[in-house]
Amino acid sequence: MRVRVKKKAVAYWNYAVQTFEPGEELEGDVARVLADSAPSGTVEVLEDDPEPEPAPEPDPAGDGQGEGEVPEELDIDGTAKEVLAWVDGDQDRAQVALDAEQAKDSPRSTLVKTLQKIADGDE
Repeated sequence: MRVRVKKKAVAYWNYAVQTFEPGEELEGDVARVLADSAPSGTVEVLEDDPEPEPAPEPDPAGDGQGEGEVPEELDIDGTAKEVLAWVDGDQDRAQVALDAEQAKDSPRSTLVKTLQKIADGDE
């Protein structure tokens, strides 16, 4: 999660009372705490937490082949799940998708981080 502070906010964070000034951008757990507990209008959510991945459906045929078709062409405007399905762990495809995502006006930071890991061979 990522938020921008719109009004001065005070919250208990990291075992201390913290003050957050307008214009600050926060991410992760502290952003989640402010988004959940600050008065309405205090923070602007820039990027929400991703939806949890649903558990995969059992493969009725038992052959390991899923039902979903992976498109031959990258749809960078598709969901992150669709982009990652197209990449399928391939470093070259990850770099193509990463370049396309970063060229967008509002790249999805979580997707960018994941694609960068794959492109670097870290996943």
